[in-house]
Amino acid sequence: MMKMHDAAPFSIAVALPTYLKSLVERMLQGVLHEQQAQGLQWYLSDTANADVTVRILGDGSQGISPNLLAEVRRSDGTVDMVTIEGPWRTGAMASALVRIADLLRARPAQEKSTMALQWLQRWCELRAQASPPPVELNIGGSVVALLNARHASMQLAERSKATTPEQLIAAMLRDGWSLNPSPVAAVPAAAAVSLKPLLWQLGLQSGTLGALPALRSPNALRLKGWPYLAAGGHKSFAELIKHLRSGGNNRATLQTLALAPRAVVDGFLNACLACEFFHEGGVAVAATPPPEPTTARTASVAGGGDEQAIISAIRRTLGMGRP
Repeated sequence: MMKMHDAAPFSIAVALPTYLKSLVERMLQGVLHEQQAQGLQWYLSDTANADVTVRILGDGSQGISPNLLAEVRRSDGTVDMVTIEGPWRTGAMASALVRIADLLRARPAQEKSTMALQWLQRWCELRAQASPPPVELNIGGSVVALLNARHASMQLAERSKATTPEQLIAAMLRDGWSLNPSPVAAVPAAAAVSLKPLLWQLGLQSGTLGALPALRSPNALRLKGWPYLAAGGHKSFAELIKHLRSGGNNRATLQTLALAPRAVVDGFLNACLACEFFHEGGVAVAATPPPEPTTARTASVAGGGDEQAIISAIRRTLGMGRP
């Protein structure tokens, strides 16, 4: 199983005496809900390997309203300590969580790119089979979804807490993941939803490490239509789409256009490929040099002067001068 760490949503556990634990958890639920609207995503957890664990600061002799200490676990195994003074004021707790989120976000972005590329490579291997089997997405030792490679859909397990692409990616980074063939209906699951939003996000994240192997051929790439998941993305996406809809470009020619950094172009192409937005196959792109300047004599012949050229050739052969 592959294990990585990176971005939100983050897990937070409360390790306090019973008389304080429920109080802090209720307060956190309110604060976390407010922060979610601001783009900070958290969820309460009871696991020992949570991103953040809240404890009493000191020996607990501060009476009924002690200050708290947050243990913040980084991906490299180090632990930061953040003191939360006056945690019973929601403003103090909210400010502390913002500081903690900044620490957690400092994790290397390379880890997310590596996970994304490995995930897509494994997915492509399974999808390339003649009769792709159902695929189990395992996170942290539990099967959380059943994936259908043929229809690019997934059925989330009823017990799964991660439902959005961002939550699934964060959970895979934090707890590890695997993709394996599975018997049909091996997972109690809900109704099928599209897998493409997850594939799109993984594709974009993987661009830092380059393009998927299928994109490195000289064949042209042509989009089937307008990739709807590109809406609201990098400002270069519109130009990339325009050049890809003509069917006359591939990864190499797009990179020479310098429309965006290499990682952005590769990420966009990986995302389109993973979501099957390209037509299958392709037409070989010929690297033709620019045409040479056309002379007046050549233009005369190309413009329909074939008859005059023939007469001139006959006169030269017979040794006759120009009339």
